[in-house]
Amino acid sequence: MSSKGNKAIEEVLVSPLSTILGEMGRSIAQTQRALDRNSIDTQIELETEEVLKGYGLEATWYHIPEVDIELKMALSMGYEEERDSKNRVRGYRRVLNAAPLNASYKSLNSYAVEGSSVLKAKIVSVPPSYRNVDG
Repeated sequence: MSSKGNKAIEEVLVSPLSTILGEMGRSIAQTQRALDRNSIDTQIELETEEVLKGYGLEATWYHIPEVDIELKMALSMGYEEERDSKNRVRGYRRVLNAAPLNASYKSLNSYAVEGSSVLKAKIVSVPPSYRNVDG
């Protein structure tokens, strides 16, 4: 494979850690929204279908209380350009990059799994805060 091809694969695999965690959080939120939407649609159906209306049925609600995440990754420090409003390079800031350890990354980079980092994170739902609507 050409070095140009290697670079393209590396750009897909290696991302700032904040991007990876942000995507995971968004995916979990989308899953919860899909569960909520299904329950809402079910409740609407139970209340509007003539055959079902008389039974007093309630939709079941599902909730993701917490998600434990454990990722085995190759971590590296890099630099990202900071640009001004005229798109001139203003400086550089350090960025922690991460790449998931999968077969492609290991073979492409001759990476030893023993040198990997394990990232553990827990995403926990919290109850909503309630606003006083009386002012």
